[in-house]
Amino acid sequence: MVTRKAKLGRKIESDILKVLHEARTPISTRDIAIKIGRAWHSVQGHCLRMQLDGKIIGYRISNLNVWEIKK
Repeated sequence: MVTRKAKLGRKIESDILKVLHEARTPISTRDIAIKIGRAWHSVQGHCLRMQLDGKIIGYRISNLNVWEIKK
């Protein structure tokens, strides 16, 4: 049985991936959060999880965490 929390997590991750696919350049956690209407911390956690799963690449530019689709 899939819990409501798991469904929401998958929805957030699919929204993040959609934003990253549409972006031509790496995009910050803050910008992703604004575009999908979620909290920065929630987006950061999901991005880190997807980075560990090998779906996206993340790195720091100055004081920003930026993300892009793994090619």
